[in-house]
Amino acid sequence: MIPRINESAYKDIFFKSPASILILDTDSPAFTILDANDAYLQSTNSKREELIGKSVFGAFPANPTDEISKNIERTIFSFEQAIQTKRIHTMHNYRYDIPIRGSDAFEERYWTTSNTPVLDEQGEVLYLIHSPMNVTELNKATQREQASLLALQSQRQQLYLTFMQAPVGIAIFKGPDFVVELINPTLCELYGKTVNEMMGRPVFDVLTHARGLGFEELLDNVRLTGVPFKGVGLPAPLMRNGKLETVYLNFVYEPFRENDGSISGVIAVATEITELIHSKKQTEEAEERARLAVDAVGLGTFDLDLKTGEMVTSPVFASIFGFKNTVPRNEYVNRFHPDDLTLRKAAHTEAPASGHLFYEARVVWPDKSIHWVRVEGKVYYSDKEAVRILGTLLDITEQKFAREEQQKLVTLVDNSVDLMSILNMDGINSYINDAGRKMLGFETEEQVLKTPISQLHAPEDFGLVQNEVLPSVLKYGRWAGTMQVKHLQTGEIFPVFNNCIRIDDPVTGKQIATGAVMRDLRPELAAKKALAESEQLLKDITAAAPTALWMSDEKGYLTYVNKTWIDWTGISFENNLGEGWLQAILEEDREKAKNKFLDDIREKLQYEVEFRILHADGKLHNCIASGGPQFRMGGQFSGYIGAFVDITEQKHLQQQKDDFIGIASHELKTPVTSIKAYTQVLEKIMTQQGNVKEAAMMKRMDIQINRLTSLIGDLLDVTKINSGKLQFNDQDFEFVDFVRNLLEDIQVTSVKHKLTGKLPASCYVYGDKERIGQVIINLITNAIKYSPQADQIIIEVNAQEEEITLCVQDFGIGIPKENVGKVFEQFYRVSGDMQHTFPGLGLGLYISSEIIKREGGRIWVTSEEGKGSTFCFALPKRK
Repeated sequence: MIPRINESAYKDIFFKSPASILILDTDSPAFTILDANDAYLQSTNSKREELIGKSVFGAFPANPTDEISKNIERTIFSFEQAIQTKRIHTMHNYRYDIPIRGSDAFEERYWTTSNTPVLDEQGEVLYLIHSPMNVTELNKATQREQASLLALQSQRQQLYLTFMQAPVGIAIFKGPDFVVELINPTLCELYGKTVNEMMGRPVFDVLTHARGLGFEELLDNVRLTGVPFKGVGLPAPLMRNGKLETVYLNFVYEPFRENDGSISGVIAVATEITELIHSKKQTEEAEERARLAVDAVGLGTFDLDLKTGEMVTSPVFASIFGFKNTVPRNEYVNRFHPDDLTLRKAAHTEAPASGHLFYEARVVWPDKSIHWVRVEGKVYYSDKEAVRILGTLLDITEQKFAREEQQKLVTLVDNSVDLMSILNMDGINSYINDAGRKMLGFETEEQVLKTPISQLHAPEDFGLVQNEVLPSVLKYGRWAGTMQVKHLQTGEIFPVFNNCIRIDDPVTGKQIATGAVMRDLRPELAAKKALAESEQLLKDITAAAPTALWMSDEKGYLTYVNKTWIDWTGISFENNLGEGWLQAILEEDREKAKNKFLDDIREKLQYEVEFRILHADGKLHNCIASGGPQFRMGGQFSGYIGAFVDITEQKHLQQQKDDFIGIASHELKTPVTSIKAYTQVLEKIMTQQGNVKEAAMMKRMDIQINRLTSLIGDLLDVTKINSGKLQFNDQDFEFVDFVRNLLEDIQVTSVKHKLTGKLPASCYVYGDKERIGQVIINLITNAIKYSPQADQIIIEVNAQEEEITLCVQDFGIGIPKENVGKVFEQFYRVSGDMQHTFPGLGLGLYISSEIIKREGGRIWVTSEEGKGSTFCFALPKRK
């Protein structure tokens, strides 16, 4: 009876076994370590607590000193093979270094490891026994021995294989008889012999046809002197397939030296280049033929190295670019039209991928002439990399221009609104353009080719074609005139203007066809009728208009006046034309009206002038002439259209108003002055009596009287301006100091707003100092009034070469864009809800504008609603 071993004994056997053993779970990919015996711990310098429960690859990661090894992959493969096959799988002789305890170094180790699957009763793998064996010393010894042996064998084998497989013929000839000691198949094939036929025999005993041609002397000289010989492209007779042939060889004779340095023979290395020599000759002949053909057709050639960018070109290539001789590539590139460089670059970028280069571009010669070229080329590759382009260049200038002209002609014909056709000699049209097919009712091109022209006319009209049109074309080469044609679909007969020409054969000169250009006259006739009706309607309208209307040409000569003007002036229509209309103007105003018109027409500005005429009723009438410049479709100036407006009644009303304002202002001025004096006396008395409240009321009353006085002054100024009686006392004065003093005075009365002056050095102007001061004060007080939420006003003076400008900038309510042009008009005030917030008559800016204009200056404003306004005026500097 066999004694049983208990579990404890098995554990002792496991732990004390001299073989290294590791028990692994099959939980791929972790392969958790279940247990390890003492031998394994010792061989791997590990501790049990460091291993148990960990993945084998966590405990033993990839070889830290051998990054290129695949130990992890090999181990996983071995585990999976053991599990799948349920058989032991062994990994032989692989390297895995283990750490040296107490240091960061590793000890080189080699292992042969078996992975044994342990199966349960059902035959399934429960776990793996991983048992590595340290074969480091055995491996190293084996490696050393094998390395020496293999090195020697490899060297010999490599040398022999190199010799025997060399793509060139190699042989060793020994002794003075040049016995073949060694020869490779390549040289045997070149000689037309087998290895057996050559080995061990004097070479010239085998190659008898080569004897006596000088090869013996060459070999002897190398053997005796040790000086090598090199032959390039030399002919040699060889017997091949029973036939003597002359072949061409590149060969080298080198001395063969023994170990002691003595020369015992010659090493011969030979390569046949017969085909290369023949190909080169054929290529040279073909190139010459191609060159002659290319030159004959004016074709330039080029060879572009894509690696270096260098390009070799033919003389014809250079001449197409306008050069007398060939030049570097960059000079050719510089001749391309700038607008075509992108197209050229795109073609060169695409060529390596497509294998083909093609583009057409313009070349600009030094004389600025434009030449079209077509570039074509084939791409050549080395190891799939584009390295070279061989190609041609052709001057296609004449073709291009001819094609462009042809395309222009085709486009013109296809897009013509007139019929264009070609009539064959058989009386059927071979071509009618789109407009013509639509005009005559053709639905298809096939219908055009089948329909005789007799069907395109009524019978009574076709007689004209037969008896007059076609005979005239045949005899005189052309016919032009009006005829009737018929619409194929509707049967409508309508007039056309037909221009026919004879088309001749360029060689024989005989007529081969008749060309026709036919215009449908229906739109023209309808347009003439509509124009006549429109002109009559316009005449009727203008004749009935209460306003006098006029029209001029681009030189300013009147070409039209309506009946109203004729009735006013009593001058006939014909006598008003040209400059005749000026005779109706009062002689004192005539020169002003004429010069103003000539000035405005020269600058093509809106024309407006006021003058007086002696009306047909025998009285003087005031008129305003206004007109706007007119332009044709192409933008060319064509003259003026305008009106004469009788403003006599408005003038009378304006005069009555001015008279009333003047009288009222004078009448108001005296009592207001008296009231102001009484108010000031009462204020003084109440102040002395201690009636502070009543005195303050008198003070406020005085302020309102000042405002009333200012309004009366504005009204008086307006009446003076309108009547031309506003007086000016012009003199030279220092402008900058004057402005500075005004700012100081106004600043005293303005507590909230700071007046910031940007003033230059001294500058003189010629004008009325008080009137100009009135303008400046008005602009500044307006800026203060219309910027209640701001606290700064900027006054800037700039002196230019011819004039001096002053600008007042505020940061107030601004002016709506649509009202900016109205601010200098009489009685203009802020509109809407703001009207009562800023009191006044709206005369200040009008007065300021008139003062500046009469002083020879100009005034303007820029503004943005909600952001403020800048009012400026400019005055001429003192000469």
